[in-house]
Amino acid sequence: MDLRFSAEDEAYRQRLRDWLKENLGAATGAGGSANAAMKRAEEGSGGKSDPLAGARAWPRKLQEAGYVGLAWPKKYGGQEASFTQQVICADEMARARTPPLINTIGLSIIGPTLVQHGTEEQKQRFLPRILRADDLWCQGFSEPEAGSDLASLRCRAELDGDEFVVNGQKVWTSLAFLSDWMFLLVRTDPDAPKREGISYLLLDMKTPGITVRPLRNAAGGQHFSEVFLDGVRIPRENLVGELNGGWSIARSSLDHERSGLSGVVALEETLGRLWRMAGKVQRGDAEALGDQATSRALAQHWIEIEGLRHLGYRTLSDQIAGKPPGAGASVGKLFASELRQEMTRTALRVEGPLGPVAKRSPHVVDRGRWHAAYFDALAHSIGGGTSEIMRNVIAEKVLGLPHAKDD
Repeated sequence: MDLRFSAEDEAYRQRLRDWLKENLGAATGAGGSANAAMKRAEEGSGGKSDPLAGARAWPRKLQEAGYVGLAWPKKYGGQEASFTQQVICADEMARARTPPLINTIGLSIIGPTLVQHGTEEQKQRFLPRILRADDLWCQGFSEPEAGSDLASLRCRAELDGDEFVVNGQKVWTSLAFLSDWMFLLVRTDPDAPKREGISYLLLDMKTPGITVRPLRNAAGGQHFSEVFLDGVRIPRENLVGELNGGWSIARSSLDHERSGLSGVVALEETLGRLWRMAGKVQRGDAEALGDQATSRALAQHWIEIEGLRHLGYRTLSDQIAGKPPGAGASVGKLFASELRQEMTRTALRVEGPLGPVAKRSPHVVDRGRWHAAYFDALAHSIGGGTSEIMRNVIAEKVLGLPHAKDD
C-alpha cells in the first residue's frame, strides 16, 4: 500500500482546489442543489419552469471543466484520468461540500457499466448525455420479493420481433419520478438457473405502460418509488451485453456503486458536525463533549474512519497495480454503512430527550438534523446491497467459505 501522492497528483489537487474556490459559490446559490430540485419536483412547478434546471447546471459546469467522467474514454467526453486523480477529485469535492449531483446514478453506475459492456452505438448515444446531465437515470434492480436475493427477480421480458415486452414491478427505485431512463434487470429465460436467465436492458421512462408511485420514507421524503411495467416495449438495441448474460453485468454495476473513497470524507464531515454539536449541548453545568462516554465514542468513530480511509488506499493501490478491487469494496460498503448508523445513534444519545423534537420547536437541537440523519442512515445498510449480502461476499471472497447454494 502506497500512501504518497506524486508531485503531478498534488499539482492536480491544487488546480482543482483553485477551480472550486472560483466556481463553487455560483453552484451553491438558489436552484443548484439536487435535494432542493427533488423537493420542487415533488411539489410540482405548475408547468411554469423546469424544477431540475438549476440542478443540471452544476454537473454541466463540472463537465465543461473536465471534472466528471474522469475514467471515461475521451472519445465519449471523458478525461481518461488516472486512478489517483479520480480519488483526489472525489476527495476534494466532498471536502469542499459541493452540491450533490442530480445525475449521480448515471455518472457512478450506468455510465461506467456502458463504458465496460455497452455497444459502440450505446456509448455514443448515452455517455455524453450522462456527463451533461441531459438524461437522468434510475436503477431498476430490486423487486418486492427480490431485494437481498436479487437473482430471484420475476420481472419478465419476452422477445416479440425486435422488441422486448416487459411486465412486472420494481421497488425502492431511487429518483424514478425524476428520471429520463432506467437500467433494469429482467428475466428472459424462466427455465434457466436463476442467475443465467437474466438480461440487462435500458428503458426510456416515457415509454407507454410505465407507472411510477413515489414512496414516502420515515423522514418524510419521497426519494424512492415503486415502478409498475405493463406491456412496456423496449427495442432489442437497448440490450446491454448478451441475451441472458445480465447477471455478470449487474455485478459489475454494483461494484461501481460500492467503490471509491469519497464516502470517507463525508463521514469525516459528519463526525465534525457531531463533535461541534457535542460541544454545545449541556450536561448539567458542563458540555456533553466533556462526558467520558461521549468523548470515547467520538474517538472510536475517528479511529474507524481512519481505518476505512486506509482500506480505500489499499484498494486504490491494487487498482494502480492493475489488480481488481476484489472484496475491498464490499468490506468498505459494510463498514461505512454501519459506522454511519452508529454515529447517528451517538448523536441522539448526546442530544438526549430533545433529539426527536420537531424542527419548528424552539427547543430543537442542531435544527433537528440528527433525527432525520438517523432514519436516513438506516437505509444505507440496505441500498446498494444489504449488510447481510456484504457479509456473504466477504465470507466467500476473503475467508474462503463455501457459497450458499440456491434453492
